[in-house]
Amino acid sequence: MRKNPRLFRLTAGVAMAALLGDTVVSPPAFAQPAPPPLPQPYRPQPYRPLANQTQADPPARVGRIARTDGTVSFHNDGDTQWSPASVNFPVSTGNAFWTEPSATAELEISDSRIVLAGATEFDITSLDGNGLQAVAAQGEAYFHLRDPLPDEIWSVQTPRGRVRLGSAGRYAIVVGSTEQPTLVTVLEGSAEVEGPGLAMHLTSGQTATISGSDDFQGAIGPALRDPFVTARLDAERPRPAPSAPIPNQVAAMPGGSDLGGYGNWAPTPEYGPVWYPPVSPDWVPYREGHWAYVAPWGWTWIDDAPWGFAPFHYGRWVQLTGRWCWTPGSRGAPVYAPALVAFIGLGAGVALGAAIAHSSVGWIPLGPHEAYHPWYRASDRHVRAVNISHVTTINNTVAINTYVNQRAATSIPGSEMAASHPVRPVAQPVTPQQLASARPIVGQQAIRPTAVTSGVTQGVVRQLNLGPTASLHPAPGPAVRRNPAVAGFARPDPGSPPFQAVGGSPPIRPSGLIQIPATAPPSARAADGPTPQAVRPLPPPVISRPIEPSFARPGALGPVVTPRPIPHMEPRPLPQVITPSGPQPPLLAKPAPAARLEPQHFAPPGVMQRVEPQHFAPPVAMPRVEPRHFPTPVPMQRVEPPRFVPPVAMPRVEPQHFAPPVAMPRVEPQHFPTPVPMHRAEPPHFAPPAPRPDAPRPATPAVRDKRPGER
Repeated sequence: MRKNPRLFRLTAGVAMAALLGDTVVSPPAFAQPAPPPLPQPYRPQPYRPLANQTQADPPARVGRIARTDGTVSFHNDGDTQWSPASVNFPVSTGNAFWTEPSATAELEISDSRIVLAGATEFDITSLDGNGLQAVAAQGEAYFHLRDPLPDEIWSVQTPRGRVRLGSAGRYAIVVGSTEQPTLVTVLEGSAEVEGPGLAMHLTSGQTATISGSDDFQGAIGPALRDPFVTARLDAERPRPAPSAPIPNQVAAMPGGSDLGGYGNWAPTPEYGPVWYPPVSPDWVPYREGHWAYVAPWGWTWIDDAPWGFAPFHYGRWVQLTGRWCWTPGSRGAPVYAPALVAFIGLGAGVALGAAIAHSSVGWIPLGPHEAYHPWYRASDRHVRAVNISHVTTINNTVAINTYVNQRAATSIPGSEMAASHPVRPVAQPVTPQQLASARPIVGQQAIRPTAVTSGVTQGVVRQLNLGPTASLHPAPGPAVRRNPAVAGFARPDPGSPPFQAVGGSPPIRPSGLIQIPATAPPSARAADGPTPQAVRPLPPPVISRPIEPSFARPGALGPVVTPRPIPHMEPRPLPQVITPSGPQPPLLAKPAPAARLEPQHFAPPGVMQRVEPQHFAPPVAMPRVEPRHFPTPVPMQRVEPPRFVPPVAMPRVEPQHFAPPVAMPRVEPQHFPTPVPMHRAEPPHFAPPAPRPDAPRPATPAVRDKRPGER
């Protein structure tokens, strides 16, 4: 090619044409189809949080439904009907609960308990690190506060005022009705009752009785106890002492303080105190329960065990010496998570980024030092708060082969998860081959819920556009309140029987109440019930003088709505009509003929019943207050002004004499030698190359033109 440039250019042109042909010619133009792509190894996917980061983070503090006896219903903000409630369901801001007349429910918030009697409506308006704000619309509730924080406030709004629970203790609130008074009992602790014209302070062993519909009257007497409160005190038992020191944050977890009564605590050198559950040898975390869709988190694990709340929403799981144990962590306040697992997609749905109904959904329990990536919208601050107890640095990549609990991976069909069926009967272990081809589901919900999914309410159906709500199973309950923050009694229709609170809570019968005098022995207020000597019939309450309305808290009756002024509008002039002959006056529409009004026939007025005048008792004469005689004031002694000492003369400071400055020696300039000129370097002289002798060229034969006819 070097000796023949034409051949080189021809070869280069053919090679360039071959390279361009791969990109210009389409694949169908080839006779042989392209081979299938080889399977590529899995690469970790970066964690990308969902968009709309301006949305508020989900609640960090929640409670749980610890126990139910009978039919219990709940609803969220924006719902118009009730839904069935179950044990270990999370309790957060905006939840409202209703118990049927023969049912009871027990809510647990951190280490405290709230027990709802039958026919009770209880709305939670705020639940966070500052405490609990709730509305008791009707029925009766029992509160047992254990070790609240110093700045934590628990308050309950009733139709007759707000009750503020001041400290740890036991309390009972009976809402009453328009005919029955509201009772606030303090068995242990202290409470404040505030309302229009009322401000009362209660201590241990006292009950406040509040009556009236518009003007409230209050009285404070000895503590009262009905059969419901007596049954609650009898059911409380002291908790067993733990076998090992428990971290402080466990008491702040709902259900954390009850773990010692089911399993046992043990110290470990690597993870600190760990808890061993009472389970069988083949037990695996996140298999004995079902999945529910709870707003605003999404997919939430609901465990079947009575202790199955704190270990599945806080901490991590690990196997030690062949047994599963739970480690709660060692630092930071606990932050709720719907399920501490990593979802993986198996089957055809993984190609779309998330599992679909005809594929399988799997999950792996997170172990110690493994980061939790939420599948709901959350800020970086929320992600750090959830992981701070176990992970110091959150890695933005998710790889399946890094999880320590791979052997505990579980998969179920997507349709079973969407229907909230129990996991145990349909659970399937995940093989290593399936884990190698699985894909993690990061930053999105594992599967789309349906209208039959547990926990799906009307608000979730509208938000996710799940179709008609005919498949929802409503639960019984009174009319849903649109503004539960303002509690009040319902007004019945004319002709109805004497009304009670909304939903028909049973009236409080005086025969069911007992009085505990303040001078009774401590056994009278113990869990065993009062002694016969301490029980006396309840006398009629003595109404105390109402306090001035200035002590009432502003806004107790709701916000004041100021009517908006209507802006003044000038009449718009009619348009002018332009014709070829010139402008014409505006056309006015002719009024339509007035319709004839037929006379209406009214029924004759009924006979009004005579209202007998009410006879009021004569006012009680107020006792005369004698003037008080004050003692004669003692004359004040004259105080002599202090004598000041003349100031001491300051000694004169003589001026200091400084030595004259020393003359600096003169520095003579230095003389540098004259620079030596540089010699120019001449380039080397090379001898010219010797001429090469010409090589003899072969003689070129003479070319003779061919004659016609020659070959």
